[in-house]
Amino acid sequence: MVKITEKRMTMKIIKKILLMICLCWGLMANAQTVGYTYKALAVEGCNMKYSVVKQDTMYSIVATVSSDRMTFLNDPTMKIKTFTGEYLELKGIVIGNRSQSAGLISGNIVIPVTEITSTAQFKITPQQFEVLNKGVAKIRLSMTPMNHERTFQKDKIGKKLYQFYLKEKKKDEDF
Repeated sequence: MVKITEKRMTMKIIKKILLMICLCWGLMANAQTVGYTYKALAVEGCNMKYSVVKQDTMYSIVATVSSDRMTFLNDPTMKIKTFTGEYLELKGIVIGNRSQSAGLISGNIVIPVTEITSTAQFKITPQQFEVLNKGVAKIRLSMTPMNHERTFQKDKIGKKLYQFYLKEKKKDEDF
């Protein structure tokens, strides 16, 4: 009788864990972000995420970098070149920096691992979103200790950011 009760408790715990995992996947699927990993194992390697927000009447692109050393400058700039040759320069502000540390054990040695997450917000106009819809060929973000620069063979973020802008605009119009 005791073994059956223990098995039921174990099954309930497993079901709860699976439910939490499914909920997390659902929340991530609805997230309005687009991103990429750049040079994962190199010194300048990072993970970038971009999203669109509307505050009052202004739209912004929120960029987040996760790396072991890269953070946005105090007054960052985002330079974008489209596939049609058009050029945008967006000014931003840093809205958050965070650091997370852990250790990996390898034999008798503990290897420290630190991840820094830095977030900046860049103001953008609806007309500039129209330019982004043509596709982003190159992006440069001012960071420390080095700038982040990525050239794309095909658009990975421009059209998606434009779609996020349209969704934010529709939310406002459907109010």
